[in-house]
Amino acid sequence: MEIRFLNTQDIGVYRDLRLFALRESPTAFGSSYEQESCFSLSDFAARLRPHDNSANGIFGAFSDGDKLIGMLGFSRENRLKRVHIGSLWSMYVLPENRGRGVGAALLDEALSHARRLDGLRQIVLTVTTNNLPAASLYRSRGFERFGLERDALFIDGRYFDEEHLALHFNHDA
Repeated sequence: MEIRFLNTQDIGVYRDLRLFALRESPTAFGSSYEQESCFSLSDFAARLRPHDNSANGIFGAFSDGDKLIGMLGFSRENRLKRVHIGSLWSMYVLPENRGRGVGAALLDEALSHARRLDGLRQIVLTVTTNNLPAASLYRSRGFERFGLERDALFIDGRYFDEEHLALHFNHDA
């Protein structure tokens, strides 16, 4: 398995995986298939470098056959007072590849990347409270809950709560 930032040559496979993910796991995302299926390739390309910052992007996990099997977005705040904060978003692994360490490898790569960025002190993310495997993975890497947003998502007539998690880096040690 290879993990790397997606680039412009990956736009098509990223779009396909993203749209599949939105259909297959709607509670894992704030967006919806109905919304994003109307997006152009340019819209998807813009996500590959959030805030036009080379430190930001979407990590892709590729199988040995070069198939995109998972993704995880990372972005750093660009406002001066919040530049010490990074965010993880849109973690997804194809169902047939779950339980094989793909999510853990994506998360570990993103955390390693974040730790190399000067001045970054914390990473935040959200996870729906019913997504126990993802929450367990995040906690295994040191993420701690700092908030709960009740009724954060409304999908097919049901509300879903989201936990807000943070990982603080100890740069002073």
